[in-house]
Amino acid sequence: MPHGLQCCVRHPALLVGIVGALALACQRQPTRQYPLKGQLITVGPPRQDARVEVAVAHEDIPNFMPAMTMAYFVNDRKLLEGMAPGDVITATLVVRGNDLHLENIRKTGHAALPPAATTPRVMEVMAPGDDVPGDVLRDQDGVARRLTDWRGRALAVTFVYTRCPLPDFCPLMDRQFGSLQKAIKADARLRDTAHLVSISFDPGHDTPAVIAAHARARGADPAVWSYLTGTPEAIDRLTSRFGVSAIAEKGDVPSIAHNLRTAIVDPKGRLVKIYSGNDWTVDALLNDLRQAGGR
Repeated sequence: MPHGLQCCVRHPALLVGIVGALALACQRQPTRQYPLKGQLITVGPPRQDARVEVAVAHEDIPNFMPAMTMAYFVNDRKLLEGMAPGDVITATLVVRGNDLHLENIRKTGHAALPPAATTPRVMEVMAPGDDVPGDVLRDQDGVARRLTDWRGRALAVTFVYTRCPLPDFCPLMDRQFGSLQKAIKADARLRDTAHLVSISFDPGHDTPAVIAAHARARGADPAVWSYLTGTPEAIDRLTSRFGVSAIAEKGDVPSIAHNLRTAIVDPKGRLVKIYSGNDWTVDALLNDLRQAGGR
């Protein structure tokens, strides 16, 4: 199984009042739990914050993530006592906003490590209030674009690739953004204050010409909804800041194992929130855009 990426939340050392506000916002995020089955690939040493980073090659997590190798944090290192790379485990993946960590870890066996196992790269994901990256990308017309070009508008940003075969992944994001576009056009206030952005994490295939055809097929109006691609380097930097994991998998049919991340950005170009997975609703994002537009 190919190695993957996973994110950790960055909590900047700021004034106590700001940290308190961010902590309160995190507490208000709904908590979701998913059963996880997999194999420990690496077990890191305790960090300064006492957490331990582990890499796990796991099976499909229904309704959340396809099978892949990911790095996660374990907040209670006692859960890892007596465990080592190669151990087969079950655990609970806990998701709250940008925070993903493992609980209830149980060893169920041991197996030889896959020969390609390597230490995954841990991404430093933006926290609410951070400025979004300004990397140069290309839209469906081949025009150079940055996320900062839409300063003055609230943004909903999601990540897709045009060849995605999973109906509840990228195709669902396209359908949901299509519904968002329709609602934005029907709302006099949102027409002038909101914009939708879909970014491809498959730049080798998704050229401006390819995303242009994809955008036309989905009825994307560039005045409301832009598709973007870019160089591999720019896409890698951008996706890592939003916590997007995308790993090309070899096989007869090209595919990319990936997670889903949809972000809200305020008119000043600051991150408001990031949704993990596909369980956000059109109404919820419309409300987020309205609130972000008033900032």
